This record gives sequence, C-alpha cells and structure tokens, in this order.
Amino acid sequence: MKKCVCACLLLMFVAGLSLGVSAKETIIYYLWDDPTYQNIVNTFNASQDEVFVDAKVIPAKDYESKIMTLLAGGTEMDAYMNKRATDIFPMVDNGYAEPLDDLIAAHQFDMGPLAGYKEAITIDGQVYALPFRGEAYFTYFNKKVFEQAGVPTPDTYVEKGEWTWAKFAEVAKQLASGDGKVYGAIMYIWGSSQVMPADQRGISYITADGEIDIDDSLVHSFKLRKELEQVKAIIPLAELKATKTHYSKAFWDGNSGMLLIGAWFPGMMLTAKNEGSLQGFTWEDWGLTRLPCDEPEYRTTGLPTSNVLHADSQKKDAAFKFLSWMSGPEGAKVVMQNGFMPAMFSPEVKEVAAATLPDEKSLHYYTEDTVHVTGWYNKYGSKVEAELVKVLEEYLMSDMTDNQLMDTIRAHFEEIINTTM
Repeated sequence: MKKCVCACLLLMFVAGLSLGVSAKETIIYYLWDDPTYQNIVNTFNASQDEVFVDAKVIPAKDYESKIMTLLAGGTEMDAYMNKRATDIFPMVDNGYAEPLDDLIAAHQFDMGPLAGYKEAITIDGQVYALPFRGEAYFTYFNKKVFEQAGVPTPDTYVEKGEWTWAKFAEVAKQLASGDGKVYGAIMYIWGSSQVMPADQRGISYITADGEIDIDDSLVHSFKLRKELEQVKAIIPLAELKATKTHYSKAFWDGNSGMLLIGAWFPGMMLTAKNEGSLQGFTWEDWGLTRLPCDEPEYRTTGLPTSNVLHADSQKKDAAFKFLSWMSGPEGAKVVMQNGFMPAMFSPEVKEVAAATLPDEKSLHYYTEDTVHVTGWYNKYGSKVEAELVKVLEEYLMSDMTDNQLMDTIRAHFEEIINTTM
C-alpha cells in the first residue's frame, strides 16, 4: 500500500511538471517596520501562485540610512520601498534603481490612474518608481476637544471657504488651555511640517537647476509656528524633540484639538482603535478635512510613497509583478484596507475607504480630487528639508527680523547648492 501511495504521488508530481506547474519564484523585498505593510505583502503572497515576496524589515527610524548602506554594500535584493521620495536621485546616480519603462510596456501596466504622480516618479523622462501610496496632508481633529471649547470643527470653516492659515491660528488659540494641558494643534518636527503655506504657494526652495526660489510665504510659515508656540497653542518643537513625543501618541492622548499630518494617519488610527490606545475619545470622535490654505484654488502637499526595482536584481519580471500589483487596482484596495491612501482611487477603492474613515465628510475630503504640490522633488530636496529644521530651531530661539530670516535661509540654501554634486 505504501509503495502504491508513493508511486501515485510521484506520478502526480511528474504530471504537474508536464503541465507547467512549478514553485513560486521568490523575490527579496526591503521595507520598514509598519505592520500594515506586512499585511499588504501577505495578501499578495496569498493572491497568486507565481511570486513569493520574502519581506526584509528595517526599523522605520533608521530606514533611510540603512537602505542606502545595504544598496551601497551590494546586499542581495530585488525591490525595496523608498521612504523619502527625493532619495531616488542618489539611487539613480549610483545605479541602484532600474528604469521601469520597458517593463511597464512589456507587462502592459496601465499608468493612467497614476498620472497625477508622474512628476514625482520620473527623472529625465524615465520612470524609476511605482507609487503605491498616494499623499495629501489633512487637518485631523478631535470632536470632543472642539465640543468642550464650544468651537466649530474645521470642516465647518472649509464649507464656508474660511479655512485659511489665519483661521487655523485663531481656532488653535481658542482650543488651547494656555497651561500646556490642552493644545490647539500639533505641527510635527519635520521640515515639511513647518512650511505647508509655502508649499501651497508653489515655491521650489531650490530649483532643479540650482537656483534659489523662495518668497515671503516661507517667512509667514516660520512666523506662524513661533506665534502659536509663544501662546502655547501648539506643542513646542523643542519639547517634541526633547521628549521624543510622536505625533500619534500626542493625538491619541486626547489633549490636542488638531493634527496636521499626512494621508497615512487613518491607518494609525485603526491600529490605535484595535489596540485600545485612544484615550478619552472613541473612533466616532475624530474626523479629517482639508489643510488650511490661503491660495485661490485649494491645494494640499505631499509626495507619494513608491517602490523601486533594484538594478542588480536577477528576477526583474517577478519583482515587477509584485510592484505593479501593489500599485494597481487590486493592491490599491488592500492599501486602503490598511488605512493608507492608495496612489489611485476607483469606485471599489472608495467603498473600502468608507470602512476605514469615521464619517461621510471625512470620506469626501479624503477622496476628493485636489492639486498636490511639493517644491523639492529634485536632487536638493532631502537636504532642503533638513536645513529648514535647522533654520527654524535657530529662528525660534532668537529675535530674527524677517530680512534676517530670509538671509539665513539663503545662506543655508547656497551651502546646499555648493555642496551637492
């Protein structure tokens, strides 16, 4: 009997080979340690029988530096996430990133739904990354904090066409207790979080040709933070850095009325809900709406998060199947199920979004078609963001005039231009 069973199994194996059935092709893929990303990978692995993604996880706080170290060291990998969009420029210069145009054509991958992000994935006319996460910054708000202060929620002002940066400052002051127990808003420590009014204006900071492009909107952005810190309407930058307080915890603790942050935050709210981390308010007690804006046409800001194909991969077709799935309609639904804004919206994806957001208004603003701007998608971009934080810290601790601030920014930008190859 045992011999008969073994013979049958052998025959089945041989028959499978004759029909073209084979084991999945394994690709090595690097990402950072957000558990929802592993969920996306697991869903892909379970969805088909051709490719298996072996996910290698790096801590998020070290990701940018470690992925560059791994690439420089020739570590075996087929594809990887690019956490900071502007890092693609040194990756291309050093030959780590594979141009994708030929694979896009060979696999007949439809780039149409990703057209809005074309400028953020293209260098010298060639596509070097596939976005799987879209990006937009929003005003997230705690309805209970607004109710306790007797102040209308931000969506009320959006509907009236009044949600400007001046109105944001006014509301933040109204919400704040003044003693540091309740803050009106959280503006995080990143350079990009300080200059959203300037981003919306459309300045380039430093152009791709190495020219400084700034105006008074940058000064206005810095002055806004300083004004709000001085009256304890927002958590001071120095305190956030000294205590290493993450924006998510500060919002979850329920002592801040607003948070200005990106489109990934609903995923973090889902995690907080599931883990019981929301303190003093529930899933129904928060919402999101547009970012404050002073421009005639509403604009938000942000660059997409993309995947890159390693130029040295020996399994480019298999890796592209994964990257294109993640950026396509099936992947978009899974990305949205995990609380991230996908790089494309279809009616099916919007249905998924409805289940990951707290109310209809939030769904409307999350999925509306808006202009996305960013001024630093070029080789200077990563350095620009870092230098903006340095200048801001100096500005917050001094009595710089507007002219002195502009001169300081120009000096820092000139240094970037002179030291960037």
